[in-house]
Amino acid sequence: MAEALINKLGVPLSDTVKIRVGAKMLTTRLKIRNHHLKTYMLSPQLAKALLLRRRKPMQIRYDIENEMIHIGPTIGILSNYLPSRATYNPKSLQAELIFLSNLSRSLPGQTYFFTPSSINWANKTVRGSVYHQISPDKGSWVSAVYTLPDVVYDRIGSRKIEAQAKIRHVKRNLMNFPYLKYFNPAFLNKWSVHQNLITNEMLMPYLPETHLLNRSNLEEMAARHKTLFLKPCNGSQGGGIIKVNVGENGKLRYTINIKGRYSGTADNPAEFMKKTHAARRRRPYIIQQGINLSFFQKSTFDIRIIFQKNHHGNWKITKQFVRLAPPGSSIANISRGGKVETSKRVLAILFKNNRKIIHAKNHELSELCELVAETLESSSQKLYGELGLDVGIDKGGKFWLIEVNSKPRKTTETVHSQGIVRNTFRRPLQYAIYLAGFKNRPK
Repeated sequence: MAEALINKLGVPLSDTVKIRVGAKMLTTRLKIRNHHLKTYMLSPQLAKALLLRRRKPMQIRYDIENEMIHIGPTIGILSNYLPSRATYNPKSLQAELIFLSNLSRSLPGQTYFFTPSSINWANKTVRGSVYHQISPDKGSWVSAVYTLPDVVYDRIGSRKIEAQAKIRHVKRNLMNFPYLKYFNPAFLNKWSVHQNLITNEMLMPYLPETHLLNRSNLEEMAARHKTLFLKPCNGSQGGGIIKVNVGENGKLRYTINIKGRYSGTADNPAEFMKKTHAARRRRPYIIQQGINLSFFQKSTFDIRIIFQKNHHGNWKITKQFVRLAPPGSSIANISRGGKVETSKRVLAILFKNNRKIIHAKNHELSELCELVAETLESSSQKLYGELGLDVGIDKGGKFWLIEVNSKPRKTTETVHSQGIVRNTFRRPLQYAIYLAGFKNRPK
């Protein structure tokens, strides 16, 4: 190491020094060079022992607390599998992972993808993969052995796979591993989210009345609200949602969204519970107060916000757009036939181009997102790097928090600019660099 770099980092002068890359730590000889440039160099043997795969220079810092030199960052993106179809849908998980891998090349450090089965716990290593683009529409995953990373970005894309005992075991081990930080640890449970959010009184005006589904709670909610939404606690993409309209005589008309839409009626809550038992499949459900939402182009809608931490660890809105429900439906998920519109256009029409009101509403929306994210993290004691928030607007112009999810799907195709698309993928990686203790230049 150059003496100037040693002085800058505050490395104690010694013949030997501890050095770490990811989970790999060893002791090495330190040679000091009288050079004014703040540079360092690793011997080929040391680079090999540390399992360094990145050819371009890695960043370096001195970890005062643990008295060691730290070279990095090393970021591992955890996925349940690495799809390698020759052709793929640009809106698929495969497209997301390839986009992430290609984007990571422009950022500091080394980033690789790995699966739960690719870890060698005894050696603290992992078989990681990087996508090599051969042509615009062709490439392949190339694997090598890496050290376990500084930071894990969880991109396991299936609730069913995440619930497997072996997956939970791997994730628990990673979270307890020395020096390793882990974010986006799991899909969110709707009931747990509600319980976390109601701990903050400032959020109460934005939260629809919500309870666990049972006959007693259904009876009480049906007495207070004309419309109810029943949602599986661990559901995604609008699957399994049941909309209930309550008639003046207490009769319940319902629509079930499971591989299509099915309607039915029940004379009372007890009959409803029996008739929907098979559709609910013994899954825990919540009951949520239906909101009298505003319409746009004869469709109900919500505002989808991709809320992410940036290179300083601060929450920021990266992407914001409106999802229009299909005609006759109340579910605005894109996977259920919903359409996309810009929030700028919808808010302009909704609030009659009143710039002062629109500015105030956007500011309120930003503050709401930050309240939700900070409350969720502090109450759950878990670390998140990105959230997807669905916010509704009622006919009085009031915001309602409809849903929060921890693993929002991001598409490489959009009506937005490609700059916004890149940001939605880049920010979690920049946050990972920050978590590892290194700096990165925002773009």
